[in-house]
Amino acid sequence: MKSVKFDITMADIKKYQWSIGACVIVVIVMAIAYLTLISPITDRKHVLVAKIDHQQKLIAQYGQKLSQSKVIKDNLSKHEGALRQMRKRLFRGTDPYQLAASLGDLLSSKSKPDAPKLDIKTYQVLTSKEHGLYEEVHMRFNLMTDIYGLHYFLTRVKNSEFAIQVKEINIQKIQRVKGPDLIVNVILAALMEKGKKS
Repeated sequence: MKSVKFDITMADIKKYQWSIGACVIVVIVMAIAYLTLISPITDRKHVLVAKIDHQQKLIAQYGQKLSQSKVIKDNLSKHEGALRQMRKRLFRGTDPYQLAASLGDLLSSKSKPDAPKLDIKTYQVLTSKEHGLYEEVHMRFNLMTDIYGLHYFLTRVKNSEFAIQVKEINIQKIQRVKGPDLIVNVILAALMEKGKKS
């Protein structure tokens, strides 16, 4: 490869001094213009691009949160009907003993002339556990009845509009000529809506 040799003399520089000076001035003006006009715009552009990237990431995160909240809302609306039905089955009251008394009246055959003989001799509240918005109350009932009265009692528990469940039942047969011949101890669990206590 042939090398190119530049022979520049002082005479050449003097001859083209105005052109060289003009070139140097143009380069200086362009450098000043770049530093004062274009460089700040480029820096500002990088800042704006970084902000846009950050905003797009935030938008993606919020979109994800919105889709999650929509799923939660859909699940809540699905369960809302079931919760409403369950709430209807809760006893209203503030005291487990009030619940036991109401339940005794509801399950007995006192005011029903064609119902079998069923005497609720005693009732007792055993435990009461709070579960968020409701209370689970366990009660013991002592009954004096016959097989028809026991069937009547269990049918009333099963068909009750309230949330009642038989937890334990003990049946003892006694020898009697006339009248109820069964002594029944039954433990019931019922759900009671928690109200404000006075």
